[in-house]
Amino acid sequence: MDWFYAQNGQQLGPVSESYLGQLARNGAITPDTLVWHAGMAQWQPFRTASATFETPLRMCNSCGLRFPAGDLAIFGASAICPTCQPAYVQRLRQGMSYTGAPQLQYAGFWIRFLAMFIDSIIIDIVQYIILIPLGMSSVDFSSANSDQQIGTIFEVFFILVALNLCYYVVFWSRYGATPGKMALGLKIVRPDGTAISVGQALGRYFSYGLSSIILGIGFMMAGWDDQKRSLHDRICETRVIRTR
Repeated sequence: MDWFYAQNGQQLGPVSESYLGQLARNGAITPDTLVWHAGMAQWQPFRTASATFETPLRMCNSCGLRFPAGDLAIFGASAICPTCQPAYVQRLRQGMSYTGAPQLQYAGFWIRFLAMFIDSIIIDIVQYIILIPLGMSSVDFSSANSDQQIGTIFEVFFILVALNLCYYVVFWSRYGATPGKMALGLKIVRPDGTAISVGQALGRYFSYGLSSIILGIGFMMAGWDDQKRSLHDRICETRVIRTR
């Protein structure tokens, strides 16, 4: 697969996936360098795009970039890339030892439930703003034209699914939180505290359904899990933390 990357306002490439990874290892591109290949809807930061590499990669716990596992040095529970190793070793020598995941303050069930309630209100308002002008705010099941009625039901269904999908995936992947979570000072992160990818946001959204169909037990798991994880957090390797 051929990749292109942006540097100093210019588009460079094409380069192979392995060469792109080599540029990252050499520090020629950063986690925020924009990259693209044919088939991608838009340019993405290397930090995000590297999650789609065909060769399995592991994330450096210092810079957040992904590398072949053999290129990383292991320090306890941490995997550190060659670029970050000198600074990391220096911090260790100064007594700034790393014991694994950063100290995160996990958000519990009730505050997350309140955030979901706020989001549901926002989504309800937006959906009526969309549906009322289309004449779809209500469905009359007594209508004589049943075929038209069924068609309207499907249209409403797909509009609502698309609205929910865009709402959650865009806010999660771009800001790490929906407006409901932002209002309460919550954020969705990876176990090491870094931002989640678009793929994780998509997976988390569809995992919501699994948490729901088992009588909501998937959501309630946040009440007794040691890291306050719901079922969809476990599936997608995410955590919900307090930012204030």
